[in-house]
Amino acid sequence: MKDLILITAYCPDDYREGVLRNLVNSLENESFDLMVISHTPIPLDIQKKVDIVFYDKKNEILTDWDLINQPWFSPGNGKIIQSGLLSKKNTHLAIWRMLILGFSTAKNLGYDKVHHIEYDCEINDMGELIDNSNQLDDYNSVIYVDTQPTVDSILFGSFQSYSLPNISEKLINLDEEWIKQSIRDAASKSPELMLQKVIESSGKVLYKDRNILENKKNKFGIVDGQMGDNFIPWGVPFYDRLTNEVGFIVWNTQNEDGVKHQIIVNNNQIHNVPFTVFNSWRMEFIGNLDSIESLLIIENNKIRDNISLKTQEDKETFKKMSFRHKNEGTEDHN
Repeated sequence: MKDLILITAYCPDDYREGVLRNLVNSLENESFDLMVISHTPIPLDIQKKVDIVFYDKKNEILTDWDLINQPWFSPGNGKIIQSGLLSKKNTHLAIWRMLILGFSTAKNLGYDKVHHIEYDCEINDMGELIDNSNQLDDYNSVIYVDTQPTVDSILFGSFQSYSLPNISEKLINLDEEWIKQSIRDAASKSPELMLQKVIESSGKVLYKDRNILENKKNKFGIVDGQMGDNFIPWGVPFYDRLTNEVGFIVWNTQNEDGVKHQIIVNNNQIHNVPFTVFNSWRMEFIGNLDSIESLLIIENNKIRDNISLKTQEDKETFKKMSFRHKNEGTEDHN
């Protein structure tokens, strides 16, 4: 039986439908069957070009403070800043729901090998798919990792290959409560790290460097690069657990023209953060949490966030959502 390429998608507009359409066109190959699973309806012309279509209307986005993504950044000194204020949401459940429904459907249809690809990609070289298919004769899964000198290697979420008879039951049987509890129990709540741990629990994992994919002229994260909100990811306040102070971290990895921040404290104090050039970071301290009731964050003259800290409950939630603490063994960012 042929291998199956499983494309997970979310295409609520014409632009993203076009990205999916281009990917499907590039993957038409006699050696592979194609399946698209999506949380948005799939255009008829795309349906006609693939072998299996699965539309799942449920697209639950998690917003509770203990379920949102909390990426981390470390300026050094053995301390890290972990914050859920970058996006204030988590698409983990929606993504895992598509993966699990796709894997279980494929297994029921008799497929043994499945290659998962996120829809916002350009695959210009099928070589890795062919090589991974051969590798799955000896391995349970093939994953790609981001490797940098000062950062822990972590799963690249856009492309993996699986031997369905040998993967974890957690990726076959949908258990949303288990997924949510796993997020609550996780330190950084990173979907990529959590998926990597589930994959590794089945053993026999082949690790490849993510750069292999891009060296072959494949492109990933197309939509992320085209549809940003113009704010850099890291421009957020945080609670320092060691001093009870509120700080502000800027890490500009996106805006080549640089960014300027103003923080209005309690509606009457203006804290001007110096200009932050591209590929640099800075950290400022604003004041003691007990004396702060509100923070208005302005980035390049646009309101980025408005945070109320009037009540003790507000303060306790903030302390859990965005904070700085000691962390052994962590050197840089994620």
